[in-house]
Amino acid sequence: MMWKQYLILTIALLSGCGAMQQTRTEATENPRLRVDQALAHYQRTLATGNSCHTATRGWQDPVDCEGLLREVLALHAAYPYNERVAMLAALVAYQAGRAEQSSYLLDQLLWGQRPRPEAAMLRSRIAMEEGNLNVAHTLLQTQLRLNPRHPGLHETLAAVHYLERNASAALDQLVLAEQLGSPNWQVAYHRGLVLEQQSRRDDACRQYLHAVTLRPDFSAAQSRLMGMLDLPPCRAESVRGG
Repeated sequence: MMWKQYLILTIALLSGCGAMQQTRTEATENPRLRVDQALAHYQRTLATGNSCHTATRGWQDPVDCEGLLREVLALHAAYPYNERVAMLAALVAYQAGRAEQSSYLLDQLLWGQRPRPEAAMLRSRIAMEEGNLNVAHTLLQTQLRLNPRHPGLHETLAAVHYLERNASAALDQLVLAEQLGSPNWQVAYHRGLVLEQQSRRDDACRQYLHAVTLRPDFSAAQSRLMGMLDLPPCRAESVRGG
């Protein structure tokens, strides 16, 4: 499913995860700086369209997934109560194909039903990939009760409804996500996926066109449009773009 790359981009910001209450010392500031450095490296990799899955030979590659994971896990061992470190470790473990390890770290972050939207989004993503839509649905609903105005939670819940083939619920969640601040181009693309699932290809085409209009370098929407060249609006856009 095409939600994945945008979910990871959102989570990579780690905006909702901070350190647990600790005395502000050089020691507690150090992991924050190291997490920022690791995130900057990882986000540069995402910007190139690569991920941990596509380069594992060494740091001369876009990203050495195993090397990055070792570094982050060492950070987590040194600072086990720093939530940004734990969240980054979970993210990199997931990208390295270690979903079980990632799930364990995320479950620790989510223990006690605390407001941890990024952790819930990634954990629900893993549950979706495992085919456990009930777990994903429960996690997201719990977090939405704690943080009802988080656009990413609504957008991820839309993905669950998409997999459940509940188009009406998915579209409703996308409306909320957009109203709460999810990028319009991103929501338009996801809305197109839902409409395409309903065989409403003309409407889906218009959504993909809207996404590309808002973000011309949006390759995922461009790819969907290329599969719809039999439709007049998409074909017309192809002619203009060519």
